[in-house]
Amino acid sequence: MMARKFLISVLMALAVLSASAQHTSELRINEILVKNVDNYVDDYGHRSSWVEIHNTSHSTIDIGGCYLRVTAGGQETMYRIPTGDPKTKVSPLGYIIFFCEGTGTKGTLYTNFTLEDAESIALLNASGKGVIDEVLIDYNSQLPDVSIGYMTTADGTEKFMVLPRTTPNATNDTEPIVARHERFRQMDPHGIIMAVTAIMVVISVLLILFICFKLLGNYMVGLARRKDKASKAAKSGEGTVSEEDGRNYESPNTGDEIAAIAMALQMFREELHDKESSVLTINRVARAYSPWSSKIYGLRQFNKK
Repeated sequence: MMARKFLISVLMALAVLSASAQHTSELRINEILVKNVDNYVDDYGHRSSWVEIHNTSHSTIDIGGCYLRVTAGGQETMYRIPTGDPKTKVSPLGYIIFFCEGTGTKGTLYTNFTLEDAESIALLNASGKGVIDEVLIDYNSQLPDVSIGYMTTADGTEKFMVLPRTTPNATNDTEPIVARHERFRQMDPHGIIMAVTAIMVVISVLLILFICFKLLGNYMVGLARRKDKASKAAKSGEGTVSEEDGRNYESPNTGDEIAAIAMALQMFREELHDKESSVLTINRVARAYSPWSSKIYGLRQFNKK
């Protein structure tokens, strides 16, 4: 009994860990500000570098227990995100910001490392080994108050790049999205490309229809010719023509033989009754007198006096 309870507990724990791992895989490093000179301030009124994590799923994810790892000067520094804090629960499609101020004593959202001379930063799962997301950083190329992060490009793909403005706790796509038809209109203001494209499409469709009808017509004409040839060959007794391979097959009987057979069958039918002794011939006979209709055989007979 104890073994069964232990096994059930282990299975439930594995299921919870599996579900948690599956949810945390939907997290990603969305935006990084390395040199914060005159930008976003924390709850203490201080400015420091920060990292924004984005929940890309439509369910709440608890990031508690995961790790943030920074690599600087060839050395790695790990920060374990505390568990049991409501601040670590990231709402659906929401964001959470960790301030990299280096002390790790100000609360859950303050790491024990900075991004000075950082080469990369990674988000790890609860085991501290599985990488959920990782971003390379070139510290020397970072500009003051200019962040880097994911942004949707003109072709509709997302790319980690320099952002036009910092967007803490918000989407990085601050530029208005231009519809495809509007971009096409900007590319072709006079409609020349559209007109040429439409003409080419119409010509292509007509050409395809012409080829299809031409091939169908040739097939139907050839089929009619083969049937006509087969019909003429059958009538002339020269043989029939196969519709599949066009080979001639000679008829087993000629016209004279068929006529002789037909005449023999006709004579056989006319003389059939002369040779059969069991044939009954019933002729109609007219009789003026019938004992069944005679009055002398009536039911009543009167006495003669």
